[in-house]
Amino acid sequence: MIEELIQCGDYQQALTMLEDMNDESVRYLRLVCLVGMGEYQQAKTEGAWAKANAKETYYDVVSMYVTTLKELGEFEEAINILIEELSMPYIPYQYETLFNTAYDEVLLDKQEANYEVESKNQIFSIEEISQVLKNKECNEDLLYMALDQLQQLNVRMIIPVIQDYLMNPQNHFFAKTLLIEIMIDQQIDEDIQVEKFGRYYDINPSYMALVLEQTQYAETLKYLQNGIEDENPSLFEQCVEYLEYTLYALYPQDIYEEDCHVLAAAIHYYVATLQSMDIDLNDLEVMYYCDKSEIEQRILALKQIEC
Repeated sequence: MIEELIQCGDYQQALTMLEDMNDESVRYLRLVCLVGMGEYQQAKTEGAWAKANAKETYYDVVSMYVTTLKELGEFEEAINILIEELSMPYIPYQYETLFNTAYDEVLLDKQEANYEVESKNQIFSIEEISQVLKNKECNEDLLYMALDQLQQLNVRMIIPVIQDYLMNPQNHFFAKTLLIEIMIDQQIDEDIQVEKFGRYYDINPSYMALVLEQTQYAETLKYLQNGIEDENPSLFEQCVEYLEYTLYALYPQDIYEEDCHVLAAAIHYYVATLQSMDIDLNDLEVMYYCDKSEIEQRILALKQIEC
């Protein structure tokens, strides 16, 4: 009967039937009703007591309590609870997924609430960013907000978390590269391992150049300038964008100076064909001083880079 009332949205009627506060199921259902009615202050009061005394309904109570704090704009307390729960050695899978999603939502709400006031000042703490990187199904917008904030914080505090992130094949190459660049900026003198497209690299950020400060960027750009800048400025700009995309994707893979002309030719061909432009590999051989077979091999490599 009570569950039917709740399903129908008749929270007030259901609440009148939920009086036994010694029953933890009753305490949980009261939270559902109070949240459904928008009575968040009352839900917070009852939720704190219900959370402290819950056993079988513990995770459900925590979920409702976090929702209450989120609605009240008490983001820090909600975040601390979620971090604590997600750091436990065992948590049922369905609740781990639920709490990870809730964590993303609370951080996004916190960022939105604080943006006008704090602008570029610190919004996320290092602990919050660490949890974002641990989240296996992190919201992409939240991830890049967190990485933007991380530039202002001391990454040395979460190097083990970053190492795990860099070695996970499921994580996107672009975010991995941004993390490496943040460590380069902060001169992190640590031996780090990175996975990219099934290959593994041993790096030390303190000895590395930023992606667009590498010699191969300047060299490949020079070949593209000589080949197409004057003849087709629009295509040139698109090729430059794709060159930067490619280098961010492959980093920290070495591209030797003697291979830069081949990379330029392959990018020229690949971008031109994406624009449905008719282009002859034989012409590119002459323009970039390389063999057609080399260009074809590099084109295949470009096609293997997935977004």
